[in-house]
Amino acid sequence: RRLAEEQHLLDEERAADQELLDQVPVLGEQGVRDQIVRMRAALEDDRPALDMALGSLYTLFEQIVSKPEEVKYRRVRRDHPQFVADVGRHIGGREVLIAAGFKLEKLDGKPCFFSKEPHIESDMDGWSDWYDSLKKTLAVLEEEMIK
Repeated sequence: RRLAEEQHLLDEERAADQELLDQVPVLGEQGVRDQIVRMRAALEDDRPALDMALGSLYTLFEQIVSKPEEVKYRRVRRDHPQFVADVGRHIGGREVLIAAGFKLEKLDGKPCFFSKEPHIESDMDGWSDWYDSLKKTLAVLEEEMIK
């Protein structure tokens, strides 16, 4: 019986993850832009919340770009109270991370958004593409914060 309950919870979690992924049909720079448009529309009557969400995302990507080797910046706990309050509770917020290449992972048993750094020595092109994508996301966020 307990096993069946655990399996049911796992199935629900997978379905919720798939639903989130389905909200992001376009990845990369255009996908990030598309998700920010969704966030803007959802928060059109709450400019402070929009500013907080964009600012928090900007800070996250700024930290990753400045120290890409630091795993702690590339790992965002999906249930972290500050993340949920600033970004995760808004339409388009979590989806920006997906569009920017973050994956849904379980790290140390906790559901996270994770940006996996390609191995720089064995995959220089992959690492360069990954890093360029992060920089493009940061540039989009900076541009959007000015609007």
